[in-house]
Amino acid sequence: MFFQKNRTYSEREVVFVRKFVWISLLVVLLVFVAEAVKLPPELDTQYIRELWEKAKKEGGWIYSYGMPDVWANYGEIFKKFEEFFGIKHRDIDMGSSVVLARMTQERARKNDIADLKPSLAMELARRGLTAAYKPVNWEKLPPNQRGQDSNTGSVWQAVYRGTLGFLVNTDIVKEIPRRWKDLKNPKYKNLIIYLDPRATGTGVNTIEAIAYALTGDPYNYKAAIDFLKELHDMGLILSVDPKVSVSKWERGEAGIVINFDYNLLKWKYDNPHINSVIVIPEDGTISSGGGVIIAKNAPHPYTARLFMEYLLSYGQKLYAKGFVSPMVQGIELPEEVKDKFPPAEAYKSAVFVDYVKDREVTPKLQEYYSQVIGSR
Repeated sequence: MFFQKNRTYSEREVVFVRKFVWISLLVVLLVFVAEAVKLPPELDTQYIRELWEKAKKEGGWIYSYGMPDVWANYGEIFKKFEEFFGIKHRDIDMGSSVVLARMTQERARKNDIADLKPSLAMELARRGLTAAYKPVNWEKLPPNQRGQDSNTGSVWQAVYRGTLGFLVNTDIVKEIPRRWKDLKNPKYKNLIIYLDPRATGTGVNTIEAIAYALTGDPYNYKAAIDFLKELHDMGLILSVDPKVSVSKWERGEAGIVINFDYNLLKWKYDNPHINSVIVIPEDGTISSGGGVIIAKNAPHPYTARLFMEYLLSYGQKLYAKGFVSPMVQGIELPEEVKDKFPPAEAYKSAVFVDYVKDREVTPKLQEYYSQVIGSR
């Protein structure tokens, strides 16, 4: 409606037009604000905005495997990604071994990105199932935490790191285990939780950590699995989980949870009603990177690239905020986060996993675990 000359308008018509104008201006303003999102300096680049423009045409979604909110501070990481770029996240939670099997079966066509242990990320690259895309900060990753398969051209990278330990509920566990060997305590009946090595990379790493503590060789998996069998036979295991879950911890049912320190710290401080301590085993443990890859045939390829650029820049700070040690060189944990970690000397017992050996031993380890422990 427009005003016409030489016409007298009723008060009702004037009010209507004024409302229409104000609503129109408000809509324009909201659109302007949405388009003028204030990006942090590391994301406020011409290249990021070009990627963003291409991503806008892909539907506003990013699909992931193995990246639930409760793992590695992904809840906050994806929340901020949506705030910055208006892109929503949908995850199907699964362990690293399941990611490898599923992406192989689907020919990397159903998901955009995935989190899995680096040795299996390397295997996906060997199979030509990861994108040949290197984010801007790719070269800032340590050389042994990134790679490009010489035959397929597919790229993999580890973008964060952690160390395996225990989260102990001191309300129900009075004798705190300080070593892996200490877990063989009849007082821990139905109190211990660990992740299934047949489905998860963390489960495999758990066996490697036990093997290192018992024998000095992280890849002597038979000794570690035999030790776990003893814990099962003693009735000490509450559950072996096929994917990460904190519900038993939050309900106060779990006494000892085995996982990476970044998750243990998050779960500890998210549940202040539970008195707890974090233990890095004194008799040895392992540290490992966390791999994140882009699927070769991602349904939203530019959105996936945009996310990887975000993850290797601003996202590294969000990892750090959530107790996850960044892998990009030059980005450190904030002091207030560092202060909540176990003391630095506790980590002297840890060795970094060899991804090549890990990849070689994993199928044999999983087969032996199935034979000895099976589906208990």
